[in-house]
Amino acid sequence: MTAHLLVVGAGPGISAATARRLGREGYAVSLVARREEALADVQADLAGDGVLAGRAPADAADPASLTAAVQSLVETFGPADVLLYNISVGRSVTVPDLAPEDLLADLAAGAVGLQTAVRAVLPGMRERGAGTVLVTGGGSADRPIASMATLGVQKAALRALAEVQAAALAPEGIHVATVTIRGLVGAGERQIHPDRVADLYADLVAETSGPRERWRTVVEMTR
Repeated sequence: MTAHLLVVGAGPGISAATARRLGREGYAVSLVARREEALADVQADLAGDGVLAGRAPADAADPASLTAAVQSLVETFGPADVLLYNISVGRSVTVPDLAPEDLLADLAAGAVGLQTAVRAVLPGMRERGAGTVLVTGGGSADRPIASMATLGVQKAALRALAEVQAAALAPEGIHVATVTIRGLVGAGERQIHPDRVADLYADLVAETSGPRERWRTVVEMTR
């Protein structure tokens, strides 16, 4: 059976780079994001690179929507071998103007959705006794950005959740790892190229087949 990468938060940067990287190794790719048009663009780009990809729109902040999308893609491509959770809500807002309901909404997508996605792929990973969960973190978890008041909260919660998941699921052969990206991601000279992140994610996937005592959970990436 073809290995399966499921991406929640599909877009043209880290997600697409990781899909191409693992696609070269024979992975089929499932793409989940809110906007159908954006999904179609990423799917078409991957097809141009020879990567088999499917898509399903869903809102990561809505557990029912996300669960249904993941289940539909698992029915098409089989259980997920690798889950990539790559969502950040970049709301431009300072603390005095931050409404509590907006903070809750951003946390729902930026952090809580990881738990929804993990629960949706967990049955297949448990059945095989193996799997990898990759989580895109950020340096704002440690140094929040005043003009984006919810982002640091998202990333701090996301990292804590990934660490809890890692400890709970490692005995079942499921490797959870989060990469704290300390810098802007892009193709510019002073940016972190998406391909670097994709290569690191591929290394973490390969790590899963090795000794558990060597598994990494929180990994740093700097420019």
